[in-house]
Amino acid sequence: MEGNKKKHLLYYTWNGMMYRCYKKYHSHYKYYGAKGVTVDERWHDFWNYVYDVDNHLHDGHLLYEKGYDLDKDLKGGNTYSLDTCTVIRSLENQSMSREKQKKSILAFNENESIKFESLAETSKQLNINRSTVISCLRRGSRHKSGYCFKYVD
Repeated sequence: MEGNKKKHLLYYTWNGMMYRCYKKYHSHYKYYGAKGVTVDERWHDFWNYVYDVDNHLHDGHLLYEKGYDLDKDLKGGNTYSLDTCTVIRSLENQSMSREKQKKSILAFNENESIKFESLAETSKQLNINRSTVISCLRRGSRHKSGYCFKYVD
């Protein structure tokens, strides 16, 4: 069973999961490791992960094909493990991720405050470039329109 794990078809799925959870420099760490998402200790060993995917994970064989992802969110987990993961279509996973990361934005000035359901809606309704809204959010600065912005739940 042991061999060059980097040549194994599941290696990059496993490696991505580990990096998102434990490598602070990974671009998605802020959505995973920084929010307390972990990988079950058993799966820290690549070959245990492969064994479980091949022998115990329902539809695990689909992870060898393009278009499928390992997902921990459907079962409500904050940990990647055999008990908390399922296999879903990549498109479904991406759609769920976008929804989860969508944050409401409050635009306010001296006279009013307006709650928008997303960055896209804020940009469209106020006719302000998306990147400009992001800049104002990051800096806490006022836009030339007079609006300030903040994320709200």
